Amino acid sequence: MVKRAFLKLHYMREHPLILRSTSYYVTIGKILNIGQSAGNQWVNSLGSSETTRVAITLDNFKWWLIGFAEGDGHFGIDNRGYLVFKITQSSVDAQVLFYIKKSLGFGSVSVQSALNKTHQFRVRDKDNLIKIITIFNGNLITKAKILQFKLFLQAFNEKYNTEIIYINNINKVNLDNAWLSGFTDAEGCFTCSAFFNKTTNKHIVTVRYIISQKDNIEFSNHLAKLINGYVSYLKSYEGYNIVVNSTKLSIIIKYINNFPLQTKKHISYIRWLKIHQRVINKEHLTPEGIEKIKYLIKSINK
Repeated sequence: MVKRAFLKLHYMREHPLILRSTSYYVTIGKILNIGQSAGNQWVNSLGSSETTRVAITLDNFKWWLIGFAEGDGHFGIDNRGYLVFKITQSSVDAQVLFYIKKSLGFGSVSVQSALNKTHQFRVRDKDNLIKIITIFNGNLITKAKILQFKLFLQAFNEKYNTEIIYINNINKVNLDNAWLSGFTDAEGCFTCSAFFNKTTNKHIVTVRYIISQKDNIEFSNHLAKLINGYVSYLKSYEGYNIVVNSTKLSIIIKYINNFPLQTKKHISYIRWLKIHQRVINKEHLTPEGIEKIKYLIKSINK
């Protein structure tokens, strides 16, 4: 059984595809379950307002991490046969991996590929994998990651002779937690373009929020409705783009302002937001304004 589960995970690595509402508190840089004595002692020493603030901050991190991992995370086995949870990023954005390590209080960050300029956050020891399982179990939303996690949990139970039960998540993505912020950090993008319309003799600027999801039309339709967007099928990608156009961006802007991005994509978002505001102010209709906007467009993803 162990060998079979590991073979499934190996296949998924080569062919990529928590107990519910758990609360966490920080003590000396580590996340602890609320039931642990050290966490209780630390929380009890705080005032009620401080306790609430810390709980909200950590809940935001938990949901951001789940969303981010649904896009860029992986549950599987490494080349040495270890069960592993990992998140890979471009080395220019390795800071977000150190942020994850610091917030969790465990795991390691290292260069994954000097050639490809990538870093990875990794957890592969039993005790900390149990903590990872506790965070994600019952909270995953996308079909591909749910399947990957189920196989991972099966292999974990067989390897360590445990009986951790998989919890099915019946909830959908919503705007009340930081899940979509994390997923946007992994799979979203902010785009702008400007061109001169000879018919109207005016410059037109398009400002869009786009997030991608492969082979999950139910998820895509639900998210599009939630954020006032539409779904576009990409044949070359065999997946879907959820797109929100210039005039319908208020929902996603309000959401991201409430649940900030944590990668360098946040810088792109701030530049994109400046362009959006300039268009609202109709600055693109003046020669000086359109030049400033074109300059900002070039800087969005630098």
